Parts: sequence; structure tokens; C-alpha cells
Amino acid sequence: MVAAVFLAGLFGAHTLLAWGPEGHRVVGALALDHMAAEPRLALEQIMDGSDPVELNQWCNWPDEYRATDEGAWTAPMHYINMVPGEGQYRRERDCADRMCVTEAIRKYAAVLGDVTLSDQRRREAFGYLCHFVGDLSQPLHAGFGHDRGGNDFAIRFHGEDLNLHELWDHSLIELHTDSWEALYAIVHQQPFSVDATPWNPNEVVDWTNTSHAIAAECAYPDDPEISEAFAQSSWSMIQSQLARGGVNLARVLNTVLALENGSAR
Repeated sequence: MVAAVFLAGLFGAHTLLAWGPEGHRVVGALALDHMAAEPRLALEQIMDGSDPVELNQWCNWPDEYRATDEGAWTAPMHYINMVPGEGQYRRERDCADRMCVTEAIRKYAAVLGDVTLSDQRRREAFGYLCHFVGDLSQPLHAGFGHDRGGNDFAIRFHGEDLNLHELWDHSLIELHTDSWEALYAIVHQQPFSVDATPWNPNEVVDWTNTSHAIAAECAYPDDPEISEAFAQSSWSMIQSQLARGGVNLARVLNTVLALENGSAR
């Protein structure tokens, strides 16, 4: 059932997805590029394949699954609504039911690293993990509930009426690129490296706070008519955040799929 939904999603109609499908594939591709050899082999064994293009396709599956009746329950896990003026994530206040992107990353990292589970559950966990790390790197996914992460913030850009979330998700990406491969080539030029120290699940709180700070301080224009200066600043930030997402995902994968005595731990 899940595989059928995934394949249908690959060829279905275009919908508004976080970062757009191109951005999520770039996050996945960057992470695969920066995985250590043994965790990468473990991932390929779980996914029953080594083709990076096929692997990063899974990074878009959660949006397609969310659009089905069966997967509608996953919708809250794609974002976190922060309290205006607070600035720091607190689980008991901001995600008491643990149905938000911050806690979903921790949850599916644990599932992916659990060798007692079936490969199918771990494949789905990889898809969720790749997608949610990408979601959290999009600042408006760590924004505010009152305007639904900028979805209710009307803007005008190049003569077109949009909302702010659309501008960040895909409009600026589509303005500068025509494929995920082209976007990958641009983002890959960003200066970044993957820290070799093991990832700690508590780091997701820092990622949440960083994205929220960008949303609160930089993502909103002073004027609904988007200026070229604001568009260029936002485009630069998008590139940086996509790179950040790839680095963060690589560290999670390297940690939860580290090999010890021939098996993932």
C-alpha cells in the first residue's frame, strides 16, 4: 500500500510541498554525498538499492502520503508552531502531544536505527527523516500558527499574487532553477562540512530555534510587494538552509546507521 502511494506520488499532479519536491531531493542528495561509507552501506541494505536518485525520491514520499486519507494523520509532523516572542522551543508548551516536526525527527531517527524492525518500517522511517529534516530547515515550518507559517500572509511577487510560504517553498527556487539537479549544483557550492562527532537527538531543539529565529527576524517583508533586494536575500538564505538540512541529515544518518560488528546500531 505504501509503495503504491509512493509511486503514484512520483507521477501525480504538482502540489504545494515544503521546499517543493526539488528542495527535498536536494537535501537528500547532499546528505547521501556526505555519509560515511559504513552507514551508507547500511542504508543501501535497508533500502534494497544503492542508486542515489532512487534513494532521494523517498524524501518526497511523506508529502504524497500526507495527501491521502490514510496518511492525513501525519500532517502536524511537518511543522512546529512557535509562540510569538518566546524564541526557544519547549516541548511541554509547543509540542505536548509530540506531533510536530521537532519530535518527529527524533522519533524516526530512532526507528531507522532500530535493527529489530522490518526493512519496510525502516525504509519509511528514512523517508520521514529525510523529509522532516528538510521541513525543519525551511524557516516558516518553524514559524507561527496565527498565519499558518506564512500561508495566510499575502504578498505580490513579479506581478503575481502569492503567499509568503509559497515564495519560500518553491517560487524563488523555480525562478532560479528548472530541476532538482540544477538546484543541487547551486546549493552544493555552499561552504559546509559534516561534523564527525555523533549526532545527539537534543540537537534538534537547536535546529528548531535556529529556523524559528530566521522566520521571526528575516522571513517576513516590510512591504507585501516583494522587492528584488528582499527576494535576493531570501534566495541566499534558502540556499544556505538547504545546505544546512543536508548536513544535519547526514549527521543523523551517520550516527543512527553506524556499523558495529557488521550490523547497524
